[in-house]
Amino acid sequence: MGYFRQKMQINIVYKNGVKDHVSPALLTTLINSKQIEQFERSSGWVTVGIDSVRSAGKVCFTGAERRA
Repeated sequence: MGYFRQKMQINIVYKNGVKDHVSPALLTTLINSKQIEQFERSSGWVTVGIDSVRSAGKVCFTGAERRA
């Protein structure tokens, strides 16, 4: 049965208004390169730059080191 399993695709809207379906890995690349306007989550449409989206990487911590 796994042979017929479809890969997950995410609905997106590029900045020029063109709609498309992309893989989750490509979504991250498109968000980081600021090529898309919106994408669809299970909870609804997300507007990049307004709504919370995936982070581009680790956040640098500037506080005091507390690990032993």
